[in-house]
Amino acid sequence: MLGVAPSAGAAPPTRSPAAASAADAGDRLQAYRGETDLAGLARIRALGVDPHDLSVAPLEGGRARVEVVLTGAQARGLERAGVDLDATAADRGAARTLAAAGDGVFRPYSGPGGLAEELRAQARAHPGIAELVTIGRTVQGKPILAVKVTKGARAVRDGSRPATVYLGAQHAREWITPEMVRRLLDDVLDGYATDRSLRRLVDTNELWFIPVGNPDGYDFTFTEGNRLWRKNLRDNDENGVTTVGDGVDLNRNFETKWGYDDEGSSPNPASDTYRGPSPGSEPETQSLNRLFARITPEFLVNYHSAAELLLHGVGWQVATPTPDDVLYQAMVGDDDDPAVPGYDPDISAELYTTNGDTDTHVQEAYGTLGFTPEMATCQSASAVDPDDAWDPDDCQSVFNFPDDEALIQAEYEKNVPFALAVARSAADPDDPVSVTGIDTPDFVVDAFEVSYGTRQPVAVTAKRALRDVVMRYRVNGRGPVYRVPVREWRGGERYGDENDDYYAELRGVVRGAREGDRVTVWFEGRERGLSRSERFTYTVENASRNDVLVVANEDYTGVNPTYPDEVTAPKHLQAHLDALAANGVGADTWDVDAQGVPHHLGVLGHYGTVLWYLGDNRLTQDPEDELTEYGSAQLPDASVAERQQYLTIAVRDFLNEGGKLVHAGETAAYYGILGSSLGGIYYGLDGRPEEPCAVTVDPTADCLLLADDFSQYYLGAYARTAIAEADGVAGTAGALAGLAADFGGPATVANPVDEVGAFTPLSEVLDPATHPWFGPSTPAAEYVGASGPFLPVEGRQGAAAEHADDSWMRLTRTYDLTGLTAADAPAFAAQLSWDTEEGYDHVVVEARTPGGEDWTTLPEAGGATSSAVPTECEAGFLLEEHPALLRYLTPGDPCTATGTSGAWNSLTGSSDGWQDLRFDLSAYAGGAVEVTVSYVTDPFTGGAGVIVDDTRLVTAGGEQQEAGFEDGLAPWTVPGEPEGSPANTRDFELSLGLGGITAAIATEDTVLLGFGLEQLASDEARAALAGAALRQLGAVRP
Repeated sequence: MLGVAPSAGAAPPTRSPAAASAADAGDRLQAYRGETDLAGLARIRALGVDPHDLSVAPLEGGRARVEVVLTGAQARGLERAGVDLDATAADRGAARTLAAAGDGVFRPYSGPGGLAEELRAQARAHPGIAELVTIGRTVQGKPILAVKVTKGARAVRDGSRPATVYLGAQHAREWITPEMVRRLLDDVLDGYATDRSLRRLVDTNELWFIPVGNPDGYDFTFTEGNRLWRKNLRDNDENGVTTVGDGVDLNRNFETKWGYDDEGSSPNPASDTYRGPSPGSEPETQSLNRLFARITPEFLVNYHSAAELLLHGVGWQVATPTPDDVLYQAMVGDDDDPAVPGYDPDISAELYTTNGDTDTHVQEAYGTLGFTPEMATCQSASAVDPDDAWDPDDCQSVFNFPDDEALIQAEYEKNVPFALAVARSAADPDDPVSVTGIDTPDFVVDAFEVSYGTRQPVAVTAKRALRDVVMRYRVNGRGPVYRVPVREWRGGERYGDENDDYYAELRGVVRGAREGDRVTVWFEGRERGLSRSERFTYTVENASRNDVLVVANEDYTGVNPTYPDEVTAPKHLQAHLDALAANGVGADTWDVDAQGVPHHLGVLGHYGTVLWYLGDNRLTQDPEDELTEYGSAQLPDASVAERQQYLTIAVRDFLNEGGKLVHAGETAAYYGILGSSLGGIYYGLDGRPEEPCAVTVDPTADCLLLADDFSQYYLGAYARTAIAEADGVAGTAGALAGLAADFGGPATVANPVDEVGAFTPLSEVLDPATHPWFGPSTPAAEYVGASGPFLPVEGRQGAAAEHADDSWMRLTRTYDLTGLTAADAPAFAAQLSWDTEEGYDHVVVEARTPGGEDWTTLPEAGGATSSAVPTECEAGFLLEEHPALLRYLTPGDPCTATGTSGAWNSLTGSSDGWQDLRFDLSAYAGGAVEVTVSYVTDPFTGGAGVIVDDTRLVTAGGEQQEAGFEDGLAPWTVPGEPEGSPANTRDFELSLGLGGITAAIATEDTVLLGFGLEQLASDEARAALAGAALRQLGAVRP
């Protein structure tokens, strides 16, 4: 979801495992708090922190108060970037005060008096119903203990009765969760003799209690300075020391959807969501897998903290309901009546995505329905009783639940009804016990009002327990009632084949209706008797045989922009139809303003290709969406109307079922001013999407999000950068190759070409070799005549180094100064544009005699460089990482700007566009000189990078030895990092610009255009581009 354009502001940090370990040695995780603006929030999100580790509250002026769990190095890096956060209670002494006030409830897993000892004692004390089971061992060899509870537990074969598993502390710091599982175990064991309902439950079911799924990590959180550790204790760098670069997130390590993307889990060992080196790599993961394979439980309740949520269903992709959600939702309740008071029931990916998680895997692999209750935060628990010793402001983090018996017991008690209801549902899961009294219906019909075809598939989600399910329909309310068979839909190209153990999507087909007919549809089946679904009626509004549908999403009834009163229909629809007709393609139309969102089966599914265009529409907004309440601020371009979310999902469903898409618009893949910090744009209140977004408490939870995942993973555009000026487009690949078109014409009067989108292809970020499910995303066209601070200033190409942390990128060549004297004033000249983390990342021009050791950096003749040493040079971390800097810098406090062979001169910060620079080479006159343009970065964050163009040797007699990179890098070379520096993950390369000038991206099923067809200057150009796009998708013959 989070996509930060590499050319805009801060680039996403990149770190090698080795560099992470070196940088983080001796570091630890802490909670930090402070205030920041939207750019700062984007920088925090770009670190890849788990959303549960980030708490945000809106303030005035678009600022926000944040609490986030970070390493010390991350916090220092944020401070350098202008995000000033302070360590919380642990460093203020309040932690010791709170510990003194605590009841001593929380305790380690291992050792005398630990939780493991209690589990052993409880099993011994209840031999008739409890059995202690070691399900496996940890990285450090500790036993992972479970207690199996059922009548005759030690004689009954595991898994022979309906089973429910209760799991805590997969994440080490979530101390409230072992207490939840432990107390539930104690109450079940102690209540068996006196509570008839508990006795009946235990006699007929298996209950498995695993209070601590991560014993190593949990015990580690009881050691000094490690309270906020999350992962297991895998020694990733094998150095024998546990640092923040170690450990694997056990809730990202399972096989199903492992590594689907790098947002739902991380490939970086230093990340708290590191997914591990391979699927199921961790012994703790393997232990759970073996247990679930042996007992195939009906349910898992996987306790986490801290967010007060009840999560279920698909987590790896946003907005993906599944058949079994009918059952899940009956059990968790809804926003108005949740199964756990104060918790928010949601599909797992509503707030953020996860992949390789436990719940998804156990349902896919074993048919086990999984719930994740996210338990209370420290702050919410501390606020329960204003007269007790606990103050929310004293909380070190959301995870530090108060060590208070009364508060812990209260949090436990409000979770008990749901926990027991899950177990009581195991014998008959599709007719569950619901705390909120919600019944599971036999049928949930996917209704729609309009059809564009006479042969119309209709879908229903139905209980698998039903027999003889059929679809019935009647045309125009008279005549015969037709009875047709149904078939189970097995899913599409990417989704639809999961979470269907107790419910399934069935489809029947209406045949014989004609244009203008009204068709009423319902479904029937039998379990204990005849069951009928609700009926719905649709109208066949179109029955053409065209294979292309044009979806006009101009939003002429909206406010961004506001249209003249006389505009009551799409302005540019005819231009699109004409462009298609010129290619011999007939098309039907759908006007979103007038007709609403087209149903993926009722409308879109009747076509092979959809052309979805925006026209002048910047963002689909009704008047209430124009400004979004964000604390006390009113933010523009922060929300869209909910129909845009529903339209996006309908188109995604269409693609999933084999459709092809051309999506065009100047603001296609634009997600507003909060896009980089949120990973999308708001579209309504959580639980009430029809109401406008208002952020009053939590920017990540108050409102719903139209995520940028669709643009990234279906359209192939990882990020978008706006270009303010371009003359036209030129096709570069596939069917668009050779195409040339200028911008202009009447449409550009009302909508000038001033923010066309340049895209970063997804394939540049997620390698198709490791993420084959996305396929390649190919740049298919580029902008002509585009200009900007990070686009080549001369010709089409420059040499660019895009930011990467821990790097020394070098661009080198040798100049022959033979025959020149100092009087000839030889100088290296080039045009440069740079954007670096000021003071910490630097561009330097190095010089030496070829092969010599007389290294130095050169001052710029006009004063653009500075001899100021790098910020925090005295701390030593930059010199330790890049020892070759000792040529120019001497460590110490103060650090000085001369070194073993030369002096320090650098460019840092932002150049504010292209600068024509000169560097004096007269000291090398009469011989040769090796010149190197270097970009040197530290371990944390940065700007866009540097681009070099128009290089030349300047003398009193003129310019010579020019090289502008139009024919390649030569005579420049890229030698890589100097000895001693970490291996570069990026380096100088030929470039069309930082952020690029890619105007179109093609995937197997889509063509994305960063401009509107209507913005092309001629009918012929529009026809040529429309035809090329259709040929690219195989929609018309070449």
